[in-house]
Amino acid sequence: MEINNCVVTIKQTILDRGGRAAKFARDGDATAHRLVASDAEQQRTIETVRATLTKHQIRFVEFSARDFSSAEKRRIQAADLVVTIGGDGTALGASHYIWQGLMLGVNSAPGDSVGHFCHTSRGNFAERFEAILASRWKPTPLARLSIALDDRPLPELALNDVLIAQDCPAATTRYIITSGNLSEEHRSSGIWIATAAGSTAGIKSAGAKVMPLGSKRIQYLVRELYREPHRSYALTRGFLQSHEALMVASKMQKAHLYIDGARTAYAFPFGSRVKITQSEIPLQLFMSEQSLRQR
Repeated sequence: MEINNCVVTIKQTILDRGGRAAKFARDGDATAHRLVASDAEQQRTIETVRATLTKHQIRFVEFSARDFSSAEKRRIQAADLVVTIGGDGTALGASHYIWQGLMLGVNSAPGDSVGHFCHTSRGNFAERFEAILASRWKPTPLARLSIALDDRPLPELALNDVLIAQDCPAATTRYIITSGNLSEEHRSSGIWIATAAGSTAGIKSAGAKVMPLGSKRIQYLVRELYREPHRSYALTRGFLQSHEALMVASKMQKAHLYIDGARTAYAFPFGSRVKITQSEIPLQLFMSEQSLRQR
């Protein structure tokens, strides 16, 4: 495999960010005792990645994984390979803007991070990267969600899920949900819409089914629906085929669409409408054989 354009995105650790948590960590407080060790492990991981890329004469640019600029998003979109150093949040944030390139996730602190999308670490990065260059390790295509808000396509392609919910978790999420020829008005605590890759994340905790990793269906689940007496509800959970869309109209003053977690969010005020479909562009992610067998 030939790599001419490589981007490396790096998690900003809590110690890097400073503030209250960093102070507690440096003071040895029990609530933050693991942060110092995680930070040190990440620094060692970064050096391993840099050394490996340099050894193979791969030219690369580095970005902090927080708040990509427009120019950085364009660089990610144009990259042949995007290497993310951190955990799933770092991987998800970069994945939104990858189009034709490939993604390799590096778990920078395996003792503290699940790293569902990060299938290398400091200990095996050099070996796995050589396998990529020799074409012995092939990427796996993962379906993503395309999101149009008020008829405007959003730049992010969701790898895991979209959550529609009120800003205040104690408030009722009110909306009209439409699938095909069916429409219903709901009062609930929100809606999960997920890919196959995301079916093991938040939507699973809410009671959804884990989907085969190669599935192109979209799964949705309404959280804690208030069922009005003498009304029946057909759109509380289900699956959409790859060509079908789920549409939601907001009846809330203060609500958001959350794309793959809390970091990427769009206001969803009263009257706004969102349409969610399967993206035509899957993410090409390098995944371990063990992870693939588990699914």
